[in-house]
Amino acid sequence: MGKNKHRPAQKHQPEPSQERYSRKKDKRKAKVKKEPLIHLSQIPYAFIILVYIFVVTFTPNWMALDTNAPKFMTLSFVNLLSFIYLVTRPDIKGEPGILMRFFDTKIGLVYGAFMVVVLLSFTQAINILESVLQFTKLFSVFTAVFIISVILMRDSRYVKMVVVVGALLLIFDSVSVYYYIGEFINRNISRITDIKSVYSNKNILASAIFVKMPFALYLWMFDKGRLKKIGLFSLFTAMLATWFLATRGFYLGLIFISVVFTIYVLVDYFRDRDKELLWKLGGYMGAFLLSLAIFSIVQSNLYPQIGRHTQPVGTQLATIQRTAQSSNRVDSWFWSVDMIRDNPFLGIGAGNWKINILEYENQQNTGYIYLYKAHNDFLETTVETGIIGGLLYLLIFVFVFWNLLRAYLNRRQKTLRYRHLFLAATGLLFYSFDAFFNFPIDRPEIQMLFALYVAIGIATALKPVQEAEDEKQTATAFELETGKENRPQRTIMARILSGLFIVLMLGSAYVLYLNFESSKLQRVIYQDIMRGQLDREPEMFMKGFPDIPNVSIWGESINSTIARYLLEEERNREVIDLLMDDRDINPFDGRREFFMAMAFNNLGIKDSALIYTEKAYAVKPHYFRNVHLMTTLMQELGRTDEVAPILEAFLAHDNSDVNAYLYTTSFLHRQGDTERAWQHIDTAYQRLSRDERIQQQHTFLQNQLFVLPHQHIFQRAAEYYNNQQYAEALPYLEEFIEKTPFQQTAYRMRAFSHYHLGMHEACIAGINETFELGERDPSLVNLRGVCLRALGDHEAACEDFREAMEAGVQSGIANYRNFCNS
Repeated sequence: MGKNKHRPAQKHQPEPSQERYSRKKDKRKAKVKKEPLIHLSQIPYAFIILVYIFVVTFTPNWMALDTNAPKFMTLSFVNLLSFIYLVTRPDIKGEPGILMRFFDTKIGLVYGAFMVVVLLSFTQAINILESVLQFTKLFSVFTAVFIISVILMRDSRYVKMVVVVGALLLIFDSVSVYYYIGEFINRNISRITDIKSVYSNKNILASAIFVKMPFALYLWMFDKGRLKKIGLFSLFTAMLATWFLATRGFYLGLIFISVVFTIYVLVDYFRDRDKELLWKLGGYMGAFLLSLAIFSIVQSNLYPQIGRHTQPVGTQLATIQRTAQSSNRVDSWFWSVDMIRDNPFLGIGAGNWKINILEYENQQNTGYIYLYKAHNDFLETTVETGIIGGLLYLLIFVFVFWNLLRAYLNRRQKTLRYRHLFLAATGLLFYSFDAFFNFPIDRPEIQMLFALYVAIGIATALKPVQEAEDEKQTATAFELETGKENRPQRTIMARILSGLFIVLMLGSAYVLYLNFESSKLQRVIYQDIMRGQLDREPEMFMKGFPDIPNVSIWGESINSTIARYLLEEERNREVIDLLMDDRDINPFDGRREFFMAMAFNNLGIKDSALIYTEKAYAVKPHYFRNVHLMTTLMQELGRTDEVAPILEAFLAHDNSDVNAYLYTTSFLHRQGDTERAWQHIDTAYQRLSRDERIQQQHTFLQNQLFVLPHQHIFQRAAEYYNNQQYAEALPYLEEFIEKTPFQQTAYRMRAFSHYHLGMHEACIAGINETFELGERDPSLVNLRGVCLRALGDHEAACEDFREAMEAGVQSGIANYRNFCNS
């Protein structure tokens, strides 16, 4: 130690000022030696990743019902071509064992196990073809994760490219929102919900922006110079776009993520006392508050209308309650829990949620507009694959978060590996929020973001070459253990895996192509249904639809969809033949049975028609068109006694169907039970009084029940009244009014009788009673004013004269001008 302590200074060691001078002098030289982000040899791999990002995101719908079908098809083609290129590359071909490194990570292992469980769930499926279709979608995403992760295992610098591209796409998406907000302000589009950019709808656009935010956050937290500024700018633009898109779930998500980020930074600061962290937190919160302020100013000063999607943030968040729509969603969650309880091991089969949920939903739903997704991917995945499948899917997220936590606890925040772990975990956290309230698992553009985050998490989980503080220090961030990769058994397994992958990818591409072709025809049918004209030749669909899928996106069997056109052309026997063997496609739907009942009824085969209406009723008891047909057939076939309980049970569930009220009350009146008919129509009148048909039925039954039995009393009163014998008319009017709940003419006659007899106070009291019971007759308002003036209440009289005058009553106009226009 002594020698070291007294060692003389090295003569040639430069002083700090000299070192700075040397660096400045060699600045140009350093620039020349700087390693590029992507080498020429790496361009093919970079191109593959960019194809995944851009092609899947920007694939148009190509006349399909939605963009999911063509985008999943495109993803399957990209997978196939990319994988073939990957396994024929010299660096992979020489070391095929590298493909197995995907399964050396816990994330890759549980992901692969999840796909196996998805296949096993087929054994529980009602509709196997839906399981096949769902598996092809899940497998396409799994394959994308596999391919991207293998590329990232070779070279971690592709992550930086992904981050930069993601941040620039985030700016693009956000700017497109601003453009359409300008169109909304200028009234070129009518609603905020019309904003969708290159996506199918506003919600997917909002999801794409929200789930891309981790790219911007990564640049802001870990990069330097221009890229750091781009990160903060793209973060700000994304926040502002999120406020404008008025999606309450992402409002909550942005607030939640901001709280979590603040806690993370503060904990990190108090542990390391790095003041730069506070600047980063300040920049983030500044972007958050500034974006909210700009949105609030634009919303309050420039928006042309105020509605649910144009309200302030606080007001919109306050509207989150159990409305009819949210109630359906919450109900579907509870029904999903019931299905998990009934099918805990392997679930109900991949893709079969929208089939099995109808067993529950149709006991409540009055129509055929369904929630065909659970709006919670974690819950729906567990329903379809069982508790084991749900846990395996969840563990994909858990292991990524766990790897980040371990690195954090080991104080590895300044390493390249930690940064990538941060990106993967943050990305899946943002994605998880979307997956908890929506269904991004069925949205290819969002699945590509999921694939990128999981692939980064898998590649980063491998043992790093070195814990580098600067990513320029390593071209390949992860160790490739040469001996391990070339073990014979791993090579054999890799080749078997490659062959299996190619077979599955070819099958998936074919299935997803068929799904795309089906989606184009489904769009045609959907547009016909919306315009109410099924005027195309049924053969167009009978010959055009492929075998997969056999149900539409909204859950109706394809054959039932075709049957609509056959019924329109009165080809009833063909409807029956087409649907006879269609039972197992979706046994909980009810449309098959209803269409067969209509066909049998059109053929005059009433007993068979009734059988199928009863089958439809058992599946879907609250669909009125079927209830109407069934009860009509019951009357025709002598089962009239069963009709009233069915109709009243329907009204007890659905008290807003005008046709149901009219049909039920007419039936009860014909059966001689006018009193029960009156009770139902009076209830309808209280709820649906604006409907003219309800008003007419209400008046008719009122006359039948209350007026006609006492008509002789009213006739005597009318005789005296018409002869101006008002004193004689009054007793009969009072008796008639007492026996009837309300008859406007009788009240009017009584009021004028009181007036002509000089009974002004009684006249006023009777008019007030009339107004409390029914409509406010302007002529009676004028009469009340006359009585009030006679009693000396000039001010009150003029108020009535003014009201009568404004309603157009001529005597009211004259009275106001003569007595009040002073």
